[in-house]
Parts: sequence; structure tokens; C-alpha cells
Amino acid sequence: MIYRLKPQQGDTVAVPQLVFARLGAAEEASVRVALYVLATGVTDPDKLCADLKLRSRMTAESALAYWAGAGLLERYDENAAPAGGEPAPTPMRWTEIAAASRTDPMIASLIDCAQTTFARALTHSEMEKLVALYLQEGFEPETVMLCLAYLAGRGKRTMGAVSHELKIWRAEGVATGEEADAHLKLLALREKRERYVAGLLEIEPAALTLGGKKAIARWYEVYGYDDAMVQEAAVQAGPKRDLWYWNSILKTWNAKGLRTIRDVRGPAPVAGASRNIRVDRETPSGNDFLQGALDRPRRHKRKD
Repeated sequence: MIYRLKPQQGDTVAVPQLVFARLGAAEEASVRVALYVLATGVTDPDKLCADLKLRSRMTAESALAYWAGAGLLERYDENAAPAGGEPAPTPMRWTEIAAASRTDPMIASLIDCAQTTFARALTHSEMEKLVALYLQEGFEPETVMLCLAYLAGRGKRTMGAVSHELKIWRAEGVATGEEADAHLKLLALREKRERYVAGLLEIEPAALTLGGKKAIARWYEVYGYDDAMVQEAAVQAGPKRDLWYWNSILKTWNAKGLRTIRDVRGPAPVAGASRNIRVDRETPSGNDFLQGALDRPRRHKRKD
């Protein structure tokens, strides 16, 4: 059987040569995302997950980042003012904060939380930045408070660190306090997994690069593998303790649809199975060789 391309009826979409050039290197999900974006113009990760039945939001985000790096997509700041539009609002001054706190008690709660978390009094400049996150940038107070506690636990007690982390959270789809709490649990789980992989590599977790951490997250959150599968990749790699070599193994397994250690190794033969194989019938024969055994005449061995 041979095939040929049918004549097009006008229902076509222009596909840049860039996509064809990347077909051999791009993952299946990335190619699907590229074609969907070209056809619809939609780049929302949640919409991509729903329409393309992707494994997770991170799969969609990884695909978008891949095509942005390849030059098919371009990044932009969704919070930036459009060309010719109104300039970004200036941070509130201390006098404005003091006036606003009389009608919005959440402002005082934010300042108290920050001062307790940082274990010191905030400067007027820090208060202005903190309140701007709430009133001007639209972060929920609970989300800001959770971010303050998270960073303080890592020794980061500056408003610059808080602002930077919150922007990362927003890019990951964190908006509400409930979503922030779930995100913190995910971050804790990622750290646990990074420590486990670092232990297998016999290095300190701090030695992992940002790219390495993203690869580890992909193993668990995109491929759906667990510690046992990661350890199996390390075993099959032998003495080669290289995170990227392990990554190539796990990526290949995922592409082949291998989900468990049994899939990777294949079924183990049972000891002695080749000498004693039982083959059961699909339906019983109906013959019972024990039926009437007591009534049968006994046979004795004849002596010659």
C-alpha cells in the first residue's frame, strides 16, 4: 500500500520551515503545541493542556519555552504598558500608604507580617514596595504573606527577592492564597526529589544547575516517573554518573511508553519454567481422571 497527498480544499495552515527543521529534535508534545498555536494563535498553557490532552501545565509551558528559544514565538511582559499607552503607576508614598491603611486593614496586616518575618522594622521604601505589590500589582495579601515566609526560610529577607519570587509564581499560574499553598508544597516536593537525585549523583544539591533542576522536575511531573524509575536509569547507566545521560535514558523510555521497571527490564523468567510449563485450556475438557478411582480394580506389577 502506497499513499499520496490529497488535493487541498483551501483548509490549510502555513507552517514555517523552522518547524520542519525541528521535527527530528522536538518532542511529540512540542510539535503538537506548535501546530496548534499556528492554527489558533492560542498560547495559554491551560487552554493547550485542555485541548491537546497534555500531561500537565508544565508540558505546555516547556513546549512554549522550546519554540520561543527556537525563534517561532516571542516573549513579552504581560504587565508592561503597551506602546503609546499610559506609563506604569509610580509606587505609593509613605503618606499615601498611611492614609490608605485607615480604610484597608489588610495593609497594616501585610506590614506587620513582613516585619515579623524579617525580624526587623521595614523602611519607608520597603513599605512602599510591599504595599505596591498588593494595591498596584494585584497580588493577594495571603499570597504575599506565604511568599514572605517561604523566602525568609531560605535566608532571603529583601523586598527585591519577594517581588522577583512573586513574578515567578504569577508566571506559573499562582494567583490565590490556595494556589500559593499548593505551589509551596510542589516546591518542597521538588527539593526532596532534587536531594534524592543529587544523592545518586554523589554531589551536593546546591551543585545542581537550573537546567538540571528543570530536567529532574520533567522526569517526575511530565514523564510521571518515580524514584524507582530514576534509580533504574542510574543503574542502567552503570558507572557513568551524569544527569544528562540519565535524562536521555528517561526521555527514551518515555517516548517508548515504558512506565515501570518491569517494562524496562521485560518479564523475568520463572526458575525452571522451561522444564515445567503448564498450558491451561480455555475451556475444561470435561474429563475427570479421578472420577470412579475407588471402584477401579487395582493393578499389581507382574513379577516375571
